[in-house]
Amino acid sequence: MWLSRRWQRVRGWLGRRSWRAKLLFGAALFTAPCWCGCGGLIIRAECLRWFVYTAEDREFFRHERALYPEGVPSVARRLKAEMEPIPDPETAVRLHPDWGAKRFKNGEWVFGRGIDSHWISAGRGTLVLKDSRGRIRIFFGHVGGSNPGLGPYSSQHCATLDDFYKEWTLFGLGLREWVPDQ
Repeated sequence: MWLSRRWQRVRGWLGRRSWRAKLLFGAALFTAPCWCGCGGLIIRAECLRWFVYTAEDREFFRHERALYPEGVPSVARRLKAEMEPIPDPETAVRLHPDWGAKRFKNGEWVFGRGIDSHWISAGRGTLVLKDSRGRIRIFFGHVGGSNPGLGPYSSQHCATLDDFYKEWTLFGLGLREWVPDQ
């Protein structure tokens, strides 16, 4: 009964409006979830900017965005520090199930963590890899999905570690290696 009376009042109010006002009202009602969603994403991005990112990150964003459109130095340094003591990919995946690993036919291996560029999260666009040669390499740019190229469904056409790195840097995947200052 209460709902019926409310509907009658709303219908009467809409009946007194022009067709342009009705159209605008309908468009606003239809797109309201989108506006709220966009606002939420903007608020989340600003929270990351002011409460999660470090002074080094904010300085990096100001001066290095032309070279590295995505990636976060503090997250890369943290991942690098976590990877340094880990000796092999099996240990890495056991200790960190969200990381990925790949072994090649010639015995070489690589493991690491890639943070998806498609989500607003701390570290998006950061890929940190450790290989069987003991190197830890950091890449910034477009990372499509979590741990791309390291999962069980990754392409098998890379026979060596050199082929793997060549694919990341040369074939248009949008990643550039970042070497941190010590």
